[in-house]
Amino acid sequence: PKFLIYVSGALSMWGDRMWHFAISVFLIELYGHNLLLTAVFGLVVAGSVLLLGALIGDWVDRNPRNKVAHASLFIQNISVTVCSIVLMLVFSYKQRIEQIWDGWLTVVCYTVVIVLADVANLASTALTIAIQRDWIVVITGYNRGHLAGMNATMRRIDQVTNILAPLAVGQVMTLASNVVGCGFILGWNLVSLIVEFFFLSRVYRIVPALSVKPPVVDVDQTYLQKIERRRSQGMGRSLASDGGTCKDGWRAYYRQPVFLAGMGLAFLYTTVLGFDCITTGYAYTQGISGSLLSLLMGVSAITGLMGTVMFTRLRKTYGLVNTGIISSCLHLGCLLLCVCSVFAPGSPMDLSL
Repeated sequence: PKFLIYVSGALSMWGDRMWHFAISVFLIELYGHNLLLTAVFGLVVAGSVLLLGALIGDWVDRNPRNKVAHASLFIQNISVTVCSIVLMLVFSYKQRIEQIWDGWLTVVCYTVVIVLADVANLASTALTIAIQRDWIVVITGYNRGHLAGMNATMRRIDQVTNILAPLAVGQVMTLASNVVGCGFILGWNLVSLIVEFFFLSRVYRIVPALSVKPPVVDVDQTYLQKIERRRSQGMGRSLASDGGTCKDGWRAYYRQPVFLAGMGLAFLYTTVLGFDCITTGYAYTQGISGSLLSLLMGVSAITGLMGTVMFTRLRKTYGLVNTGIISSCLHLGCLLLCVCSVFAPGSPMDLSL
């Protein structure tokens, strides 16, 4: 079952990496090399995950594992497929679309693209939670050593796809066209949907423990009873129920012993300049081609891949806590290089210019 999980995860991550890179470039092209659409997309994606993250986790916990995985997989791939079709139509008939409804049809198309891309991201989040935070734990038999090794392998696969996937779609978009790039992503998602569905179904049948949800701990019984009471009050109070679920979810997270560590990790990511949609879009507006941009993303992913290799070796040698301290020091060293670059010749902050 591990091999099937790895292959399924690789296909899913490849599609995600291609889409995340391509959508940033597509939005720049749609709005005339302006970052407005890209910024709106980034805000919508981050805000929806922040607001709906607890609901997604609650939905994953309440439903059978196979239904959660299949539904998330289907919604994600179909959303990307439909979004790719809309983008192909806009790129092919942009001038005609701009003349319909005094240009409002263009706004509708932009809205549809952003909404579908956001839905795909939420479904991808649900699938990631289900597979990497639940299925893998059961498959490894709750063994921490095996779990750490499998998580490191999944992370390594993620970094490899981060190298190759943007490179592949970037070359297609540069050498062919954006329409061909959309078609390439569309075809990949349809094929990936079928293969992943088959592999996940196979894993679910091979591992009987996946069909059994673990017993709920006593601490969460009160929380679940409150949720059930809200549901029994009917659809008229569904919004209040969802709001209560989010509130209770954040409260449950606050009570976890790993809360401070999680907050520390969140603050850590505020110091990481990654190739997100804004960074990719800004680099593209500065004249960097999609081909070169994908190569640079591949180089950055190689360093991430080296990190997964270092983690397993450092953990075996120095333990988990010391590995975290060493990683923090290495991270701080890289940040100091960034600070030094501010005062380097040619920097926008160089007062001698």
